[in-house]
Amino acid sequence: MFKDNIRNIGIVAHVDAGKTTVTEQLLYKSGSSRTLGSVDKGTTHTDSMDIEKQRGISVKSSEIDFKYKDTHIYLIDTPGHIDFIGEVERSLGILDGSVVVISSVESVQPQTEIYFNTLKEMNTPTIFFINKLDRIGSDPKNVLNDIKKLLTSRFIPLQIIETLDNGFNRKDLFSTISSINDVNYSSIIEDIVVLLGEENESILDEFYDETLTLYKVKSEIIIQAKAAKIYPVLFGIAIDGVGIEELLDGLIDYIPAPKNLDNEEFSALVYKISHHKTFGKISHIKIFSGKLKARDSVLNIRTDIKEKVTLMRKIINHKDCDIKEGSSGELIMISGLNSNIGDILGIKDFIPKLPSIANPVLTLKVYTNIASDYIPLVEALTILQSEDPLLNMEWIKDKSEINIQITGAIQIEIIQTILKERFNLEASFSEASVIYKETPSIKGYCEEYYTMPKPCWAVVTFLIEPLPLGSGIIFESEVRTEYIKQRYRREIESNLDRLLKQGLYGWNVTDLKITLVDGEDHVMHSRSGDFTTATAIALMRGFSQLGMTLLEPLIDFKISVPEMFSSKVLNDIVTMRGAFDSPTIINGIFTVVGSVPVSTSLNYPINLGILSSGRGVMSTKFSGYSPCPIELGSSKDFVGVNPINRSKYILYARKAL
Repeated sequence: MFKDNIRNIGIVAHVDAGKTTVTEQLLYKSGSSRTLGSVDKGTTHTDSMDIEKQRGISVKSSEIDFKYKDTHIYLIDTPGHIDFIGEVERSLGILDGSVVVISSVESVQPQTEIYFNTLKEMNTPTIFFINKLDRIGSDPKNVLNDIKKLLTSRFIPLQIIETLDNGFNRKDLFSTISSINDVNYSSIIEDIVVLLGEENESILDEFYDETLTLYKVKSEIIIQAKAAKIYPVLFGIAIDGVGIEELLDGLIDYIPAPKNLDNEEFSALVYKISHHKTFGKISHIKIFSGKLKARDSVLNIRTDIKEKVTLMRKIINHKDCDIKEGSSGELIMISGLNSNIGDILGIKDFIPKLPSIANPVLTLKVYTNIASDYIPLVEALTILQSEDPLLNMEWIKDKSEINIQITGAIQIEIIQTILKERFNLEASFSEASVIYKETPSIKGYCEEYYTMPKPCWAVVTFLIEPLPLGSGIIFESEVRTEYIKQRYRREIESNLDRLLKQGLYGWNVTDLKITLVDGEDHVMHSRSGDFTTATAIALMRGFSQLGMTLLEPLIDFKISVPEMFSSKVLNDIVTMRGAFDSPTIINGIFTVVGSVPVSTSLNYPINLGILSSGRGVMSTKFSGYSPCPIELGSSKDFVGVNPINRSKYILYARKAL
């Protein structure tokens, strides 16, 4: 039923928690690598890009393999920096389990919350590894309190931590406790039994009947951990290899193997795109069911096209090796497909619902000083967008303008370096500006009678309703098929995302329900595309009549500074139109959490460093969108022909301009 010799594991963490060091130690301690890679020396096995080695940060998710106790473990090392959260998002859907690394000094940080909450929603079995016990300020007890307060109460530390004069001593839980009745650890035993008993009442019954054994407790922890009902906690010092062997055992004991679905129909998910100098576009896929062989034809559900697999490769002993067949539970690389990240191949029955945690909030223009490099720059960015769809590149050919979207400033440096090193292109960038959104202000109707000049016929009436923030777009139809045929209703629905990319202020329209309440087609005059044209005109007319509310992105923040700077920090937050909860002061450190608009806080981390002489720390995470007065926000020019200009838009839709 399960492929016990395989595990697909993701390593996730907030930046600087020691995630890549943990990965390197797993490779070394398992015997997979003879040399221990170092982040500081730029010799890690998973950071292959020059800029990753220079900066000491992970930019791309990378796969690497090792063998431990006859189990092939495929490890996905993900970036920890918020600017590259899209790389993490694309990896989470393919994991059998994960390790969340937390610094014992900084404790649970914003990115930790985002990643773990997503893993929890996806029911992904997870191990917490609390790292850096040797650092000054290390406080494992505080980390456990923060995990309980911010992440989950359903965790079980598998080691007992004793405080020493010069650090901490780790003792294995089950080697230390002599029996289920050990009076020295009665409170620890009872806490574990009560937690396990919430999912399995027989554990409580056996405990009170005095028939429960430590072996049964350990077995139940394994069962519940593999089902993501509880989360084991381990401790260590990754840089010294302390705790790594226990973590290796944990990957086998507490993370489930993938199901053996080799005999089912083929299904796979494209989770990454890369490019090879010889083989061209490479689709990185996880096979969830069935088998795949080279030269097989596979259906891409998005395009509804079958394409032939020309080459298959797999990471074996850290190297890309040609293979003849892949099966369920495996991560492989294939060429020959014109696929995008997120594409489902074969059938979708076994593909999990994918997370959505990455939200680009900044946009900027990309320039080249050499006119002949303009087209190559567009081509290079097109390739980079296939590898990172969140770039959302927009090429406005008439204006010779290229726009991209990013999640943070470090991304600019990375893209600039990649363009230079990989494509030999020099590029510069405009100052980043905030990406706003818009939503209808009130409920109302809109309509369009697109019946002239013939041949055309598309009559539509829509009800537009604003929805709560974060709801997205909902489309429904109340029109019977004898009035508007099913294919025309599908045409409207399939084009809505594109038609709503620009609203009254030029921004993406969201958080609304659009209901087709009336309309008609014509047996002779209606053509494909007529209802798309009519819908565009009707909606933009409706937005103009109903009015639109501008939405601005917010970030949640946590700021810690010496107490002497508290008043200035609070004043800055108010100036930035921010809101905050009651601050705390512990051991002379002032800490405040709240939210603030992205537009007013872009440079505040730098300003905070100057204000506090480098002693202040600010961590952030994307919060969502909130209404913003138009005078405090921004609008942008409409790209292309605005449907408000009905006659010109009809000519544009008919390709008559």
